[in-house]
Amino acid sequence: MPDTACGFHDMPILDMPAPPASVKRNARRRRLRSRLLRAGREAVDERELLELLLAGCHAGNDSAALAAGLIERFGTASRALAARPDRLRCTPGMTEDAVAALKAAEALGIAMAREAVPDAVRPSLGNYREVIDYCRTLAGHREVEEFRTLFLDRRNALIADRLHQRGTVSHTPAYPREICIRALEMQASAVIVLHNHPTGSTEPSRADIETTKRIDRALKTIEVTLLDHVIVTPTAALSFKHSGLL
Repeated sequence: MPDTACGFHDMPILDMPAPPASVKRNARRRRLRSRLLRAGREAVDERELLELLLAGCHAGNDSAALAAGLIERFGTASRALAARPDRLRCTPGMTEDAVAALKAAEALGIAMAREAVPDAVRPSLGNYREVIDYCRTLAGHREVEEFRTLFLDRRNALIADRLHQRGTVSHTPAYPREICIRALEMQASAVIVLHNHPTGSTEPSRADIETTKRIDRALKTIEVTLLDHVIVTPTAALSFKHSGLL
């Protein structure tokens, strides 16, 4: 007698529906999160870090696509973090929450780099590398040139860093008079100036060398020392002091 009590042989075999995209995305995030927490930073690439950072920050909830779009637009995660908010908003899928998440991450990275700056900042000290790294964190990943100033007190401790001027992809002006005025306002005893080269080369131009000399002469008139001029890129830095240019 055929086994038809439950009608199993007569029922068509149906394909199970695929899980919704949101389920797949959530499962992927859990895997990424677990890998990061278990194995550390080296276990995830920068696109995946952006994906985790942006999870839940936009309406589409597809942080993987948004992270990929940011890498395609800016080249690296670091450049995305350093981008201006108006530039970030031009990336499809970016919301104000996503922009704020990236700028908050950048601010925390700068704060961590500043924590590593030694109590005494001098190019002759062995821990001056931390100062160079701080300079790179401030400006190394910018899309256009920025000229910044670090103000130091009598003990050569960092008082503040300030954006002096923002320029183009290949030039930014520097005004010695304004640097002197700000140094007096800060009651600074020494100054380090820095600017970035978005082209990736740390080679100083003739204008860079002449500008450094003008700033040095101007600061001497108010008895403030120019300790160094640092040129930074995403991967390297050049110290005028260490290179014999100051």
